[in-house]
Amino acid sequence: MTGGRVSVRTVFGHWLLVGAAVCLVAASCSFSPAPKAYAASKAVREQGAVVFHEKGCEHCHGVDGVGTDKAPDLSGVGRRLHKPEIAKQIHDGGKQMPAFGDALTNDEVQQLVEYLAAKKKKVRKPAASVTASSKS
Repeated sequence: MTGGRVSVRTVFGHWLLVGAAVCLVAASCSFSPAPKAYAASKAVREQGAVVFHEKGCEHCHGVDGVGTDKAPDLSGVGRRLHKPEIAKQIHDGGKQMPAFGDALTNDEVQQLVEYLAAKKKKVRKPAASVTASSKS
């Protein structure tokens, strides 16, 4: 370097260093594919109802998700929680619910989310039937 001039090697070296830094930063970022977009179609919600039944969600949440002594009522859950919150609850568990992220495929989780998000109205549990012994 003479008289304030920068050599070609110095400029090239700086560009090479910057390029290497950019590559390292890019490599350290985790690039995951974008999640599939699901249309909230009736067919997807129906598939979600099948998953709800087949994967045993009814065992704790009751038929149609009306709740039991093991798990809360899910009717009206679509009014209380947004889809990402429902998906997180299913996948990660919490609030006494086990995580099902390893037991369900991403498609099954999405189908359940669509099914549960469509549950906007709170459903009344049927009244306990009067038994013959209580009539006496």
